[in-house]
Amino acid sequence: MVLQVYGLEMEYKNRRVLDNITFSIGTGEIIGIVGPNGAGKSSLMRAVLGLEKINKGTVHINNIANNKPEFFKHISFLPSDNYLYMQLTGYDHLSFVANIYHIPQQEIDDVIELIGIRSYVHQPVKSYSYGMRQHLLIALSILTKPLIILMDEPFNGLDPTSIIELKQLIQVLHAKGMSILISTHNLDLLEDLTDTFWFIKEGKLYTDSLQSNREVQYEIKYSYESDLSQIMKKGQLPFQMKENVLITDAAFAIETYLQWLLKNGVQIHAVNPINRNLEELYRDFYGL
Repeated sequence: MVLQVYGLEMEYKNRRVLDNITFSIGTGEIIGIVGPNGAGKSSLMRAVLGLEKINKGTVHINNIANNKPEFFKHISFLPSDNYLYMQLTGYDHLSFVANIYHIPQQEIDDVIELIGIRSYVHQPVKSYSYGMRQHLLIALSILTKPLIILMDEPFNGLDPTSIIELKQLIQVLHAKGMSILISTHNLDLLEDLTDTFWFIKEGKLYTDSLQSNREVQYEIKYSYESDLSQIMKKGQLPFQMKENVLITDAAFAIETYLQWLLKNGVQIHAVNPINRNLEELYRDFYGL
């Protein structure tokens, strides 16, 4: 595992902001953190980075604690706000970081090419669009070749073109084996990038795979000459029906339905899962 977090707790003004959070992230994983404002997403990222004082818990990357200087060579942070110097060029920013970490010139050029900022990297940041600034921040975040990047609302304020470019860039980084933890309110964008979502609620992180809830209903195509509804009621199995298609209920396993139907002589032609999108999962989880 790249990042290990254990028993993280944090309080602010006598309120539990993070409540016994434990998780790990492996090499090359993209994890999405989902939750409403105030749920603890940004606090969690800042606590992992040691930017917030915690009451309890530990954070390690490859067994290096987050209170050790070498920890920060292996992790990068893309904050929700652009912390850049408007009068300096993008190249000035990259050179500054490179000097701190003794990174050679060739590696700066490689990052510039990878991120695609060659055409404006020598211009002052004050002339950049919001999307251009995001690209520069990502260039800065990968210059040290970190094992994992934390992204807090990376799509905020971006126009459609910049969103597409940023999604493509995240996919490129993922293909190179980089682990990425993304917090965003945009459920559709997150769903395009990963199948692994963690929900956070009142400071608690729910890391159990929500994917098990994504295909909890099934469509069963069948043929049967009599009234199937009577058989289903007799079996006390909740259902919906439409033109020789039976829709199962999430509370019952698909095997229960299939066994009951076959037992009663129903001919089954096809069984297909009904995929639930992230918005539906979000609504269910938060009771909306």
